[in-house]
Amino acid sequence: MLTGDRRSRSKWGGAIALAGSLLLWASPAQAQAPSAGSTAVTGTTDWDQWKRNCTLFDDFAKKFIPCATSTFTSLPFHFLVQSIVPGSGVGGGGRYHHDFNWGSGAQNWLQATSVITIRQFWYAEVKFISQHAIVAPWNPSQKALDLNFYVRNRSLPMMTFYGIGPNTNVTTPVEFSQRDTSAGMEVTTPFPEAPWLSAGGTVEGLWPDMGGVTGTNIVSIQQKYTEQTAPGLATQPPFVHEQIFLNPDASFFAGHFEIKYNVAYNFYEDVSTGHYSFRRLEAKAEHDFYPERRKHGGVIRQNYFSVLWRYAVSDASAGDAVPFYLQETIGGSDIDNQSYLPAFKDYRFRGPDLMTVQVQYNRKVCDLCDPCKKGLIRTVCSHLGVMAGYDAGKVALRESDLDFSDMRQSYEGGFSVILGKDVIFRVAVAFGGGEGTHPYFNVGNFL
Repeated sequence: MLTGDRRSRSKWGGAIALAGSLLLWASPAQAQAPSAGSTAVTGTTDWDQWKRNCTLFDDFAKKFIPCATSTFTSLPFHFLVQSIVPGSGVGGGGRYHHDFNWGSGAQNWLQATSVITIRQFWYAEVKFISQHAIVAPWNPSQKALDLNFYVRNRSLPMMTFYGIGPNTNVTTPVEFSQRDTSAGMEVTTPFPEAPWLSAGGTVEGLWPDMGGVTGTNIVSIQQKYTEQTAPGLATQPPFVHEQIFLNPDASFFAGHFEIKYNVAYNFYEDVSTGHYSFRRLEAKAEHDFYPERRKHGGVIRQNYFSVLWRYAVSDASAGDAVPFYLQETIGGSDIDNQSYLPAFKDYRFRGPDLMTVQVQYNRKVCDLCDPCKKGLIRTVCSHLGVMAGYDAGKVALRESDLDFSDMRQSYEGGFSVILGKDVIFRVAVAFGGGEGTHPYFNVGNFL
């Protein structure tokens, strides 16, 4: 395992390399997957463009950025620069995309993705996506019926575990290995006569596999924890996971204010022993405020305030337990690369229940860069942003302990790479948690 100094240098080096690649990837280009209503890519258009852009011998300085852009966006195949989970390191891989374009108002495509990182974490997925346009007077936003079928596998050879509950010790972490396979389908559809509401559900099979690790100066999870202190350590049965959800969203005041809510109820069914079956209620409420307008209409969507509230509670029957590897985590980033309490280490607090509040301000360095010449300066100007944020949150062993008292706190500030409205990469420094100052690197999850 890397020492603290070596790991820090490795993270900074990897982050710089990843940021450079993402800046190039973020240059104006075709999206990685067509949205409903877009025209499918046919023939060899993207490859012809790639060959033109990557003939570097005649004008390397002008073609380097277009070549890198084509390399990371071309269809039907392009390369990826991606981490998999926090602590996995920077990795690379590729994505193959085939558009069937069956017509009849539907967009259908098959997508295969594979990534491996420098620390030998890997991820593979095959996904079929179908979007069916719903043209009706009650659906002015033209939301589509989405069908998503997938099979994915992750191998995570070294994950950190600090224990369960809000008061674990940062100085005594242990390591475990995790491998999980999932296969299922998700359906999302706008709610009839209510264009501000979408509804849907997921049905999937989960096959988890947790184990110990070996190595110099590494403490494996079995050396300090048992089935009683880390439920699910002794055995990992297969699960059937079922979820139903509602997604209300609306825009007010000429687009200056938006709300995006999600309420989901989950059933995790242990199909082997029944001992690890449980239920989980999740709620998210995001409020975005866009204070600035463009000269010719429309808000500047890259400059905004965001307030996100998240709440999740789990419930198991008497004698059953929520396995530790399916519990919620906050601190640094979670297993889906979502940042909560970045002043703490990744996965720092783990528990069956959680509540978080997150406030952020994001601003693009410049909205337009017309005076800039094409090249690196224009790319940086068009996609570099600054951000500041405040987080508060806690995990709990019982729902009754979820309140606003004794919440962990975190402050952060840094730079981000922006694509459209989304922050796809962030380099920041977080503090205020009482466990030192933490640089962190958050990567948008494109997997």
